[in-house]
Amino acid sequence: MDAFVFDLGDTLVEYEGLPPSWVEHYPEALSHLASYLGAAPGPAEVDSACRVLRRYNTRLFPRENEVHFAQILADLARCFGVDPVGDPDEAARAFFSVFRQRLRPFPDAGPALAALSERGARIAVFTDVPYGMPRALVLEDIRQSGLEGSFGLIVTSGDVGLRKPAPATLASVAGRLGLQAAQITHVGNEQKDVDVARAFGCAAVLVDRSGWFPVWGQDRTIRSLMELT
Repeated sequence: MDAFVFDLGDTLVEYEGLPPSWVEHYPEALSHLASYLGAAPGPAEVDSACRVLRRYNTRLFPRENEVHFAQILADLARCFGVDPVGDPDEAARAFFSVFRQRLRPFPDAGPALAALSERGARIAVFTDVPYGMPRALVLEDIRQSGLEGSFGLIVTSGDVGLRKPAPATLASVAGRLGLQAAQITHVGNEQKDVDVARAFGCAAVLVDRSGWFPVWGQDRTIRSLMELT
């Protein structure tokens, strides 16, 4: 294969200790956002904002169309009774700080990426972002994880406007790399990673660190990224 396209969250990096759905951490994240916006929401306003976040929670309500953080910010600010003033990226930085402080790379990520690169493989990332997280924060996470420079291309669902398993997500990556589906292996940890690879027509590798061996139609299951090398 000429290229590996990696999922990012829970494949290469993780927010350690966070459950897949972040619902229980909404109040803390909203408190940071309210402080940035200069708002002082009461319990009713916080509850209203939590309902907004649940509506955008793709674990609860999967969707293929992406929603940018600026739209979510406007809805949350409305709950607080304030205008969404300032830089949306800075507002996002305040909101996501609760989650991003737990960021860490998986121990096998750096060595596996380096080994693949040494073999001449082209390496890219396509990641679905949570709650419309801006691209700038994704790039910061990659840098803080020590993985900066590992990828020839980084594409987010915000860049494309679509989320996996929409096959146009991987098609966008392939087009930018100038490759066909048959030249690509997609590596991820969820069923949608397998589904998008099958829909696009490329090979699907499932990372199963838990060892519960789901069968979703993947071409290969691995326990460590080093198995790719």
